Amino acid sequence: MHLKDLWSVFEPAAELFANIKDDKPFSPHCPINLPLSCQNHTRIPDSCCFEYPGGIFLQTQFWDYEPSSSDLDDGQLERELGPLNSFTIHGLWPDNCGGGYQQFCDSGSEINDVPSILNSEQFNADEHGLEYSGDELLEIMQRYWKGLRGHDESLWIHEYNKHGTCVKTIKPNCYSRWDDEEIKKSDEDYHKQAVYDYYRISYNLYKKLNTSELLSRKGIVPSTEKTYSREEVEDALSDGFHDRQVQLVCDRNQAINEVWYYHQLKGSLLGEQFIPIDSFSKGNSCPEDGIHFFPKGHKPPSRDPKLTGYVKLSGQGGHLIKNGHWMIRGTPATFQLLDHPFGDYYLRSRGGYCGFNDDGQLQCNKGRDRGAQFGYDENHGGVLTYGDSSDWNADSVPSGMRQSPVYQGDAGDITFKLKFQKRH
Repeated sequence: MHLKDLWSVFEPAAELFANIKDDKPFSPHCPINLPLSCQNHTRIPDSCCFEYPGGIFLQTQFWDYEPSSSDLDDGQLERELGPLNSFTIHGLWPDNCGGGYQQFCDSGSEINDVPSILNSEQFNADEHGLEYSGDELLEIMQRYWKGLRGHDESLWIHEYNKHGTCVKTIKPNCYSRWDDEEIKKSDEDYHKQAVYDYYRISYNLYKKLNTSELLSRKGIVPSTEKTYSREEVEDALSDGFHDRQVQLVCDRNQAINEVWYYHQLKGSLLGEQFIPIDSFSKGNSCPEDGIHFFPKGHKPPSRDPKLTGYVKLSGQGGHLIKNGHWMIRGTPATFQLLDHPFGDYYLRSRGGYCGFNDDGQLQCNKGRDRGAQFGYDENHGGVLTYGDSSDWNADSVPSGMRQSPVYQGDAGDITFKLKFQKRH
């Protein structure tokens, strides 16, 4: 079934839901005849009822099995890695309809202290009628939304600042519009409400997608010995996701590390009408066979937390220079791969940490807090990946001292892989 046919399946139920009164605060009242996100043929100006450009929502989950120490007991493992039989939340990401995504969209809405927001009176008074009190939501997140090596709050902050600030339908003007109170709240309170709702809705969607259960139904369970094929893992997940293709992500040990579920959205994010769709990702970091599903607490051989080398291009001459551009002449810049706190690596040159602008252009001029996460596959020639894709492109081949910007994906005229070559 194609994307354009999906709404014919889900429309009757969605229209029914749209007419049911929702007694939660700030319930959106959007027209029921709006198309699904990414299926409009003309511009829809109502940014409180239609999500654009980030109309594809990924609910992403971690299987973080590696502990900080090999001598932790089960209680310590659970506090660090989450429930031993459960995947944990990575985030909720609004990807663009045509690929790629915006990030860090509103510096004025960024946060740096999650407990102070969720513990505030705004989310902990009985009369507010919230689905979860702020205290309850914080406890839920402490159990099911785990950062690497215990850096839980750092992950929560990172996910909201990077992705939550890009969700258009939870902006202050939308909350003001849906606020039934005679005395409107301040923009600051609406900003806090957006933080609460981003975390709340991320958890609600996560708990509908019990990845561990979907795998165990098909006999796919954690083991230090047994391995699985990519086909059997993906089929098990698809069976539990309305027969839609799910994106499986493996780590450097060829072990299951993440699962990404793709959705379109009907109306506002606050309506939580998510429609499952097939994965958009073209790449795959998992081998066809021999995939591990390690139990939590398994500690594989350690990796070097810092690698130094150069970045070359497959099938092309030249190299990357310190700003992330491609040049044919001159000396290649020295780059470092550094452990990222949320998995994979930072890529850094003398120009700064590498990340992307809104057009997907690689730029190595950023601070650490804006550095992207890059995968590194040493077993396949040092290929660098981003967002589980190993495709990179440029509009033209540079000549002389001219530089060519490099972009993530395969949309350009010149396509290639980026390969990190370690300096010995």
